[in-house]
Amino acid sequence: MKGFLTHFVLNGKRANIRLKDCVACNSSTLTESEFEGINGLHPVYGATGIIAYSSQYAVDENSILIIKDGASVGRVQYVTGKYSAIGTLNYLTTKSGFSLKYIYYLLSYFNFDKYKVGSGIPHIYFKDYGNELIYCPSIKEQNKIARILWQVEKKIDLEQILLDAYSLQKQYLLKNMLI
Repeated sequence: MKGFLTHFVLNGKRANIRLKDCVACNSSTLTESEFEGINGLHPVYGATGIIAYSSQYAVDENSILIIKDGASVGRVQYVTGKYSAIGTLNYLTTKSGFSLKYIYYLLSYFNFDKYKVGSGIPHIYFKDYGNELIYCPSIKEQNKIARILWQVEKKIDLEQILLDAYSLQKQYLLKNMLI
């Protein structure tokens, strides 16, 4: 997928806008312990994905979650609908004229290493990586690229499911062949 993005989308294109001009960065002060023993409909995201469900939500828009500190710093996830996020995450929302999905795909393969600080627990700060220049064509082109990348991603997911099923089938057949 990274090769596809690099070769077909970014090949020869010059970065033309700063990330912070495309998205707004938002933070949360919620902690994981605030959601212990609570049940609801709305997901609560942490560094490992959904950590709980709550009857309350803090955000009601599609967003890009980005881990801002810890071992998985820089990992991104696309989320939709009503949700909350704990303080180890920032959530990015698009400004007018930009495709959130397109920016998500760019950030999925973005190298955050040069923005990591801290020796014990690595951190990244939007004030630093937000100044990174990215390539953004027209919104129509962004949506077209995002749609194609989404289709490729879904095809890869399907192929992975098939590969896992074949692997299980192989294990079963080998096990029964020796009986």
